[in-house]
Amino acid sequence: MTDHGSDSASAITMTEHSSDSASAISWKVIESAQIKIIKDAFRLRYKKDSKLISEYAGYVKNLRQEEKPDEYIKSTAIMLFQMRKHIIKNGKISKMVPSRPMTEAEIDEAIDNVLADS
Repeated sequence: MTDHGSDSASAITMTEHSSDSASAISWKVIESAQIKIIKDAFRLRYKKDSKLISEYAGYVKNLRQEEKPDEYIKSTAIMLFQMRKHIIKNGKISKMVPSRPMTEAEIDEAIDNVLADS
């Protein structure tokens, strides 16, 4: 992945669904965007028990357990993107620049760990 910016989730939805309406975005696209946010956080050396990673891992777990995931995303999408804008606006991500970014293998392992059922 070459885009390490904080807008990776937006890039997914905009590039994969640029001609579709917002109502046509499936829960799988939302799940993918949430996982990309988790990956970016790990890349920036957030710890797996950080608030950002814990919350997004919880969102992914909840989404995967929903009987009607497309309805679930409609009720939570606004909240998630408002939180994300707040994080970006306040510069919380940019303040956490690591000395060495995580490798893709480290990120994949960290995501598996954080999304594993407790």
